[in-house]
Amino acid sequence: MKLIVLDDEVSALNNFLPMIADTGFECCIFKDDPFAALEYVKNEKVDVAVLDVRMPKIDGITLAEKIIGIDGNIKIIIISGYSQNEDEIKRRIGGNLVGILYKPYDIAAFNKIIASVTLEPKIFIKTFNGFDLFVNGKAVRFSSAKAKELLALLTDANGSYVQMETAVDYLWQNKDSEHGKNLYRDAVCRLRLTLQQNGIERLVRFERGRAIIDVERAECDYWNILKNGGVFVARYLPQYEWAVDTEAMLSIKYGEQ
Repeated sequence: MKLIVLDDEVSALNNFLPMIADTGFECCIFKDDPFAALEYVKNEKVDVAVLDVRMPKIDGITLAEKIIGIDGNIKIIIISGYSQNEDEIKRRIGGNLVGILYKPYDIAAFNKIIASVTLEPKIFIKTFNGFDLFVNGKAVRFSSAKAKELLALLTDANGSYVQMETAVDYLWQNKDSEHGKNLYRDAVCRLRLTLQQNGIERLVRFERGRAIIDVERAECDYWNILKNGGVFVARYLPQYEWAVDTEAMLSIKYGEQ
């Protein structure tokens, strides 16, 4: 997991860094360089951003909003040497906020915040003989069949981006372009809500006009056979007509001889 830190005070950074050493995070530091940090977030997969509230170029709360605008899955830890209006910070950052840490740092408080980030639920995606998503062994209920199908399509893409136009072509073949795009946006909202309600919002990264599933955050029977091999003897996503090409590939490469 990757963590970035922004603070304009060298002494504060020196005090903070030793606490990260044993967390297992890969850490990247930006000393009062929010613009470089934003570029970094655009190009790298970042899990947590630790941001000082008072910085001369961009304050930490505004920077947090910009970071979330790039990647809505990034968790935010706010640090400050002064008392803050925590309700206002929570209002602006929302569910991405995992903690507020005051200087001088309390190691126990920091460890508790980090634990809330690193203790991720166990996710399993089933594609053979039917599609289902399990969190800690429990099947997830979807409020929308199309939101569930969209997740299946992302799973089928195996860590590659799925463009909105592609999803519309697969999931709403008989709809005109604009209607299909509206249906796609509705499915995205419903899928995002389902993931958030089950504490796995970081499983899928939603961007403007495209989405991608994080194959490092889940186990999947389909991904496993692609990675490790094996014999394919089941049906692949049988409820979705668009999955026939992948099923044919699995039968050819991994079917019983």
